[in-house]
Amino acid sequence: MKRLDPVTFRERVADYEAAIVACPEIAKFCSGPDWQLAAHSGLHGQSDDGEIFVFEEEGTWLVFRENAPSVFFPLESAWCFGCPIIGDPESAVALLRRAVSKLSPGGAGFLISGVRIDGHLHAELKKQEAGALRYSEFPTTDCMIIHLSDGIDEWLARRSKKFRRTIRNLSLPEEIVIESAGDGDPETQFSRMLAVQQKTYKWRDGSDIFQSDEYRDFYRDLLGRLSEKGGVRIQFAKKDGEDVAYIFGGVSGNVYRGFQMSYAEEMRSFGLGNILQIDNLRRMEAEGVCHYDLGMHSEYKERWADEREEYIGVFLVLSA
Repeated sequence: MKRLDPVTFRERVADYEAAIVACPEIAKFCSGPDWQLAAHSGLHGQSDDGEIFVFEEEGTWLVFRENAPSVFFPLESAWCFGCPIIGDPESAVALLRRAVSKLSPGGAGFLISGVRIDGHLHAELKKQEAGALRYSEFPTTDCMIIHLSDGIDEWLARRSKKFRRTIRNLSLPEEIVIESAGDGDPETQFSRMLAVQQKTYKWRDGSDIFQSDEYRDFYRDLLGRLSEKGGVRIQFAKKDGEDVAYIFGGVSGNVYRGFQMSYAEEMRSFGLGNILQIDNLRRMEAEGVCHYDLGMHSEYKERWADEREEYIGVFLVLSA
């Protein structure tokens, strides 16, 4: 068992990402370093060299931050999408037990997020309940998934007749063009997205997520990290040369994760949300994306998604 300092962790991030790809039953994009480190910095106010606790053994990883003395949280604990223990579930839980004495002689508590309900990791964690100082489960945030492994036409065939009719009737107005901007300057991209956000009804009623400094910093940081590896995917819809809508997400391997999609309120009647989503689905299919993650559950996503991945969090306190 090796404890990695932040510098060594960054040097071995490719090994960490490879372990995530091979790990079953997790939200792969949100368990990865870009999402997790952006949240660690933007949402939780920590630097990359801050208190990150990383243990690795033969491809099994534990990645936590100390939230309080002897209490360890995943680097992203706002939504709890990702899982901080990566690898074969039995080996990962065994490594967690052995790591306790290295972290705190009096025992330690762990918030383990991104645990698939009734999955293998859930079963392994449940086995610890009898000997734990505390074991509790709580709901976290589910993910809505589109499966593209058999193509967009097959995905459409699985939708309702009403939905298929709506998609068939979509038409991009002549005065609107869609522009791909995924390889642009990240600060310019972020400024363009923020300008669109300020034209939305959520911004006007004060409920827009970008009106929070923490979430704005998170998405700016995430955009920058993904830009370095070519993982950004952004399309803007423009009318008369002005940005009026966008869809923003990222790609890692064959997984696409959607982050934000917005349009100016005066464009509501144009159906730009549906148009951008379908356009993006076709782009991702062409790239070989198989797993299209729409993010957290909402009612409208039920019409689009093939599956609702249900996750829980586990709070586990172990003695040293």
